[in-house]
Amino acid sequence: MFQSMITAVNSDEGYTEIVRAVVEGRYLKPVFSVLKLGSDSLEEASRVFEENNSLPADEIFVTAFHPKDVVFQHLEVPRVKSVKNLVSVASFKAASQFSLPPDEVNVACLNSLSSLRTGLVPAFIITKKRALYEFIGELTGKNFPEPNIVDVKPFSIFKIAQTSVFEGNNIVFIVDKSYSLLLTLRGEEIVGLNYINDGFDEVASDFKEDNSLSPNTNMQREFLIGSKAYYDSLIEEASERLESMISYQLRMYLTNTLSNSPNTSAADESLFNRFFVAGQSSLSTAVYSRAFQQILGTETEVASMPLKMKETSGITYTSAGLLMRGGELLGRRKLVFKEEAGLKT
Repeated sequence: MFQSMITAVNSDEGYTEIVRAVVEGRYLKPVFSVLKLGSDSLEEASRVFEENNSLPADEIFVTAFHPKDVVFQHLEVPRVKSVKNLVSVASFKAASQFSLPPDEVNVACLNSLSSLRTGLVPAFIITKKRALYEFIGELTGKNFPEPNIVDVKPFSIFKIAQTSVFEGNNIVFIVDKSYSLLLTLRGEEIVGLNYINDGFDEVASDFKEDNSLSPNTNMQREFLIGSKAYYDSLIEEASERLESMISYQLRMYLTNTLSNSPNTSAADESLFNRFFVAGQSSLSTAVYSRAFQQILGTETEVASMPLKMKETSGITYTSAGLLMRGGELLGRRKLVFKEEAGLKT
């Protein structure tokens, strides 16, 4: 029986993960993954991948751009009848701000066309095409084909989230090794967002390890793919350290996100009293959820973002979401993750 395959490259500052999965009916099953840390992680992960895999030119290949290389911006645009017209208008406005021709910027809208009819000022991702081509060139230089999809981190995580929980006003905080993104949502529509140039790198590197852990435990790696089930004492210790590091900044980030959005104001903070957290694994998610609950108190409900997959998949949430994006390209919008059982490096 013919099987479709999907390969995802999740390359960040300081780590690269490459995951390959097979689509079997309605199931998406990771069969290979490699995670490498360090400044040469893309080179090392690509070498291991190539040693163990042969990637056909027609295989679905997805990847994601780092958010530090894009601009997130709300743009006031007239009501239009199609996404094509919306992007065309937004491209012209965005290009004029960068003093570039419209055909040198890439624009993607983070809101639905129907939301514009409610008066919402949509949020856009703006990317200089030259930076995008350089990123793709770096991948093709490692013998990967041109990607079918280039997403922007960390939005693929929403592909594995149970978005039905996003009723009313919510705050979503997504954290990776080198950055975080704070979003305010009304239903499933983004009404504000704030890119934060700080992730879990410091807290993962810095806190004291539990005596019961192996001395070879790499907590950077565990924050990316580790399970919370094995780290009760570390979650408590790390969350306390995080609380002391970010307590003031978190409230500042919240206020700034609300006040800088044309859709909200700082006075709306009391309306956004549900807070969802997603790290890259159940471990990093648990650390941040616990710390944020202590910081925000009982007036705000803090919860880990509910997922459509097991927390112990063995791959980062970003990579899992990218595989789902690849499944959509195959016309499979309701794929179910099967527990990973393939080669790990």
